[in-house]
Amino acid sequence: MSALRALPVKIRFLRSETNGSYLQRLAWANGLQIAELLNRLGSGPAQPVRLDEVELYLSAAALERLSQLTGRPVGCLRQALRCVREEFLLAVPASRAAWSWRSPAPEGPCVLRGCHRCAAAKGTLQPVFIWSWLPWQICWRHGCWLDAMPQPEDARAALQACMPLVLRAERQRLRFERRLGPTGRILFADALSACAYWWNNPRLSLPVWIERQRPFPALDYSAPFPALAVIYPEVVRLAQMFALWERQHQGGQLNPDTWERQMLWLFRSWGSPLEVDEVRLPVEMWLHRHRSHTVVKTRGPRWRPPHAMALALAACVPVSVPKAVGPAQAVWGKRSCLPFRYARGMGVLRKDRRRDILHLRPLYDPVEGTYWEMLPQPLPGRESPDPRRLC
Repeated sequence: MSALRALPVKIRFLRSETNGSYLQRLAWANGLQIAELLNRLGSGPAQPVRLDEVELYLSAAALERLSQLTGRPVGCLRQALRCVREEFLLAVPASRAAWSWRSPAPEGPCVLRGCHRCAAAKGTLQPVFIWSWLPWQICWRHGCWLDAMPQPEDARAALQACMPLVLRAERQRLRFERRLGPTGRILFADALSACAYWWNNPRLSLPVWIERQRPFPALDYSAPFPALAVIYPEVVRLAQMFALWERQHQGGQLNPDTWERQMLWLFRSWGSPLEVDEVRLPVEMWLHRHRSHTVVKTRGPRWRPPHAMALALAACVPVSVPKAVGPAQAVWGKRSCLPFRYARGMGVLRKDRRRDILHLRPLYDPVEGTYWEMLPQPLPGRESPDPRRLC
């Protein structure tokens, strides 16, 4: 195989960038169309593709040609680009230089639009694409929320005040998942699913979420962003509590009463009454499925809640998920043992339902402290202010 001359302009790598995005940037920097650059790498399909939906896979010979074109060793390319590593190379004869576009595996990471500021710093003004194990990512350098869809500027500007909380929660999540590995990702998915139950029903929405949304009433919270920016800190904290239960349970050190008290105080700090069955439902379901967790049996027996709780459960498990929302939760939804998926949110419910909050009366116990008693729903037009906000 004849050697190729290196292209005159080298480009710097972007963290977690896809092969297709990297080659697109390389072509632009050298005044080429991506099809021209791919022809130098070998043979492959000529149909147009969308870089946010597919990834470019190379054979070993095509990777060697890419190394010659970029002037970088193969080892350097493998460190920077995930899908040129040995396990992702095309299974073709060693001498054949070939490439192919393929969709990401459903169980693997997904492709997101990268940070435009990071791309501009590397000399690229066009969109770039990166790999992520979650349907979103947060750029530490610029405090940007990244996902598969471009975000409206009004949403980005309005929720910029939430980003410090989100960044702090993201650091906690990364430490949490580095410590626990795949188990951490599963528990985070469980916490995200539980929070979807409270988010989907405004009666159960955590007051801390309501307060974060209050300055921005015009935003459409029916999309994953900005909704996830609102709920993110509580999702991470709940995942940590699930991890505490699992660690103590498997180590034979679990005291259910102590863990229960910690959960009650956590929810009181959020202004939500965990002692109310309707609020507690996703936590109870999670405990039910994890109490029977063994090496050979990962799911507990089928759970049949009382009729009233079953109705509440059905109301918060969407029959269908909006098309724009579905891909954003496909990855974490498959990991969770809970059935709740983000589907509605405050922005798509009728106005009369948005006022349909829990009606509670604060009570005091000398041992347990303040807790909440649930009152019957008042008739329309006779709603009273939420006592959780009367501080």
